[in-house]
Amino acid sequence: MAPSPTPECLLCRSTEHSVVFVELGIDVLRCRACGHVFSTFEGEEHYDGYFGHGRIQAGPRHAYWNEAHERMYADFARRFLAGRSGRLLDVGCGLGYFLAQLRGLAGWELAGCEISASAVEFAQTRLGLAGVRCGQVQAAGLEAASFDVITLWDVVEHLKKPDPLLAHLRTLLAPGGILFLHTPNARAQLFKARLKRRLGGMRPGTHYLEARDHLHLYSRATLARLLERCGFERPTFVHLRPIQGVAGQSAADGTGRLATAAKNAWYHAARLLHAASGRRVDVSPSLFALTTARRSPRAPGAT
Repeated sequence: MAPSPTPECLLCRSTEHSVVFVELGIDVLRCRACGHVFSTFEGEEHYDGYFGHGRIQAGPRHAYWNEAHERMYADFARRFLAGRSGRLLDVGCGLGYFLAQLRGLAGWELAGCEISASAVEFAQTRLGLAGVRCGQVQAAGLEAASFDVITLWDVVEHLKKPDPLLAHLRTLLAPGGILFLHTPNARAQLFKARLKRRLGGMRPGTHYLEARDHLHLYSRATLARLLERCGFERPTFVHLRPIQGVAGQSAADGTGRLATAAKNAWYHAARLLHAASGRRVDVSPSLFALTTARRSPRAPGAT
């Protein structure tokens, strides 16, 4: 059997790295050259089975995708959409709950793209989102420079090679348009995973780093590096309310309430530390990045 190729860092192509976590047989590595953290799991390039392949029915689990995200989505809408108008594209829109929450916001035309056919069917028929398309956004035939806001909620960490998508999204932004990304924060997620392992060991079904799904874990520095090489300005990082639930569950039961309370306490402590450090230290569980297109982008893939 031929030996497996040496993993290469997405950002700097170095093959020098160290193991920082092992999740159920999957090594998670940190690049010794640039610090980027990534999983060694070899998944499909465009995996469309995250929501399954059958007809999706609304149920208790959907509280996590809907109600648990409401505060975060409301924070985003209040800060970046209220009082403005234009066209918004949600890439990797999943079941469509973010777009559904925005329907009451005046002045915005909403669209979405999602590769899961099951999720698109749910968004269109159960939530009534006619503007959601199935497939990769690169093949959707969307007009260049036609969107004022493009959002990526929990998408970029799933992509083994995110450059083609990000470079394409740059072409879809109207002049002055913004790209917004939400993704796990590598520093915080590693801390949480190690704490869970120390307190309870490694248990199947427990969420650690989700190394089979989250192929890249970004820090502020590494996410900025990725965006800049794809033609965007250095991003601004903001803080939005966290998801009011954990591990695919809402905060409805006792365990969920305690975990959600801990998450909210972490959010407030992280904001205080961020301010006290002169915005240099960000230990929030998630990164919320806001950027715009540069006028003269570098070639995609350049380092």
